[in-house]
Amino acid sequence: VEFLYCDLASMKSIRQFVQQFRAKNCPLHVLVNNAGVMLVPERKTEDGFEEHFGLNYLGHFLLTNLLLDTLKQSGTHSHNARIITVSSATHYVGKLHLNYLQSRCSYSPHGAYAQSKLALVLFTYRLQHLLTANGSHVTANVVDPGVVNTELYKHVFWVVKVVKWMTAWLFFK
Repeated sequence: VEFLYCDLASMKSIRQFVQQFRAKNCPLHVLVNNAGVMLVPERKTEDGFEEHFGLNYLGHFLLTNLLLDTLKQSGTHSHNARIITVSSATHYVGKLHLNYLQSRCSYSPHGAYAQSKLALVLFTYRLQHLLTANGSHVTANVVDPGVVNTELYKHVFWVVKVVKWMTAWLFFK
């Protein structure tokens, strides 16, 4: 096992990671896009993007597209390479505000998170359509893991934290 650093909130870091990975000349059979933030206060990535959209969506979008040729070369007729993107059921309430993807008009952590997850779902659906149309041996899937007991909840209101603490053992994965 070898560790390669990649900060998905930094386009420069993503590009450096892909360059380091490609230099190893290794196949890539599975890419799991699972990093993210949830309900963070309004802040920007180092590239100036709203953090939910920048990290949750743009980071995965760039990483996936930069690794797509490697994935295509790694997949075979009998064993497709796979792209698995983790989203959230929150995407159902998300709206893509194409005129202000940066949430500049009226910032809502819930809205920004839902928008980033909806963008991931739409990206994955479109990517799978393109991969299928081109006869590629790569599949793109988006999944909702359900409610998982992680540190993603550190920015929720304190009452929600108390309820989570009391019920997580019963309801959360």
